[in-house]
Parts: sequence; structure tokens; C-alpha cells
Amino acid sequence: MQENLFEYVCDVVYESINDVWGAIWIVLVSEIWKHRNNVIFKGGEVDVLKLFTLVQLKVWSWVTSKVPSVVFSYSDSCIDPLVCIEVD
Repeated sequence: MQENLFEYVCDVVYESINDVWGAIWIVLVSEIWKHRNNVIFKGGEVDVLKLFTLVQLKVWSWVTSKVPSVVFSYSDSCIDPLVCIEVD
């Protein structure tokens, strides 16, 4: 059984669409949601650059661990993010 809803949604999305696009979608939505909750409930500040950087890092981390054909570094994925999206 999945530990949380996030993992369950990840599994469902991965079964139905491309792994990379699934990772991008799930990480993006999840991080925006967490950032929003931090701003609303903990008085945090909106930090779009921090949010963007965190999404980039988590997408790269997830894709490199789940897709065996991925062989590029985090810095490469930041410089040319389309490389990530084109992974088969």
C-alpha cells in the first residue's frame, strides 16, 4: 500500500503518460500546493525563484532515479531542460 496520496497519484500518472511529463506535472503541482500552504498557514513569503529551483531539482532527481535511460547531470538539465523532456 502506498504511504501517501502523493505516491499513489504518482503511480497512477506513471502508468498512463510519459514518465518525464508525469514527473514534471506531479512535482509542479505538489510544490505549488506546499508553497501555497506555507504562505497561507505559516505566514511564509511568496518566493517564485525558490519554488522554480526546487521544482527543477525534484524533477531531475525523480527522473534520474525512475528512468534508466537518463544520463545527464542536474546542471545540464537546467541549461537545456528540453533534454529532460525528450527522454524515451
